[in-house]
Amino acid sequence: MKMANRSIENRAQELLKLARKLARTSGLTWVEANNAIYGARGLFARVFASPKDRAAFAKTKESREIDRLIDSLPEPSAAPQRREYSGKFNVRVPKSIHAALASEAEAEGVSLNQLVVAKLALHLQAR
Repeated sequence: MKMANRSIENRAQELLKLARKLARTSGLTWVEANNAIYGARGLFARVFASPKDRAAFAKTKESREIDRLIDSLPEPSAAPQRREYSGKFNVRVPKSIHAALASEAEAEGVSLNQLVVAKLALHLQAR
């Protein structure tokens, strides 16, 4: 069944079901629950795709209940999280940028990795 064919109430109940499940999850903060529901990849964006549907949802009792559930969850820890970083990550860039960087690295006689690390370091130093 397509989303448009399902009533606002049915979709709101589906979202409320998720919120209730998240509210029972041990250790989950309100930020994590909010992101799971309303974040870019959350259920809300999928089931209420149009501005009209989102406005209609905001008027439902399920919307108010979801807000209450999220508000009842604990705050995230204020302590900074110490993480170990591997020093590796992948970045996807347009082909044109990749080609320009590769060309510049070749002209400079360095690897693409060395060039990008140097550019990032310069940018961070300028801040």
